[in-house]
Amino acid sequence: MKMLVCGKGGCGKSTVAALLARAIQKLGRRVLLVDADESNIGLYRMLGVDMPQPLLDSLGGKKGFRERTAPGGGLGGPPALFPQGLRVADLPEDCVTDADGVRIMSVGKIHHFGEGCACPIGRLFRMLFGALTLERDDLVLVDAAAGVEHFGRGLDGQCDHIINVVDPSYESIMMAQRVTGLAREAGLPVSVILNRTTPDLEKEIAGALDGAAIIGSLPDSEAVFRRNLRGEPLAIDFPEIDTISSALLNT
Repeated sequence: MKMLVCGKGGCGKSTVAALLARAIQKLGRRVLLVDADESNIGLYRMLGVDMPQPLLDSLGGKKGFRERTAPGGGLGGPPALFPQGLRVADLPEDCVTDADGVRIMSVGKIHHFGEGCACPIGRLFRMLFGALTLERDDLVLVDAAAGVEHFGRGLDGQCDHIINVVDPSYESIMMAQRVTGLAREAGLPVSVILNRTTPDLEKEIAGALDGAAIIGSLPDSEAVFRRNLRGEPLAIDFPEIDTISSALLNT
C-alpha cells in the first residue's frame, strides 16, 4: 500500500510520518519513507540519518532529467525512466538510506536561487510511482509538501490512501476540509490524525470535521519539540502511534 501524509505547513506531518514509519516497521512491514517535499530537510534527522542523494540529482538534476525524458528520434513520447514492475529493492542504492530497517529516499530538492519551479520533481514522482510495484509486506509512506499543491500535480493519484494531519488551528481545519474534498474527487479514502491535541481540543476539532475518519490523536509533547529543535532522532515511545499504525494497516 502507498500512503500519502499531508497537511498544512507546521501541522507536524513530517514528525507524524517519521513516527508512523518506525511504528509500522516494528509491526513487520518493510517501510519505504519517501520525501516528496522539495523544501523540507529535517525528516532525516528525525530518524537519525543524513539525507541520501535525491533521485533527481542522480539523474543529473533538472537539466539531466529533461534531457532523459525528452521525445527523441521521432518515436513519439519520451522514453521510460523506470521499467514497469520496478521493485523497492531495485531503487538506486545511493538514493536510499537505511534507518534501522526503515528505508528513506528523497525525490528532489530546490538547491539554488532562481533554478525554477518544482514541476520536474512532481513529474519524476509520478513516473517513479507509476512504475513501482510493491511486494508482499511492502508499505510506502510519502511525506508530501505542505498544502494541497500535490493534488493539483496529481501526485495523490499515485497513492492508495491519504493521511491528513490536523493540528488545533482554524487553518488546519479548513485545510482538512479541502483535502477531504480533493481526495473525494480523486476517489481516495482519507484518514485523519490529530496532532498536538488535548481531550477537549479533540472533541472540538472532531465537531468541526464532522464525519471525518479520525483514527487517532497525538498529544503535545515537549520531548518531541526539543528533539526536533536540536535535530535529534525521535527515539520516543508513543502508545498512541502504535494504535494509529495498527488502525492504518486495517483500513
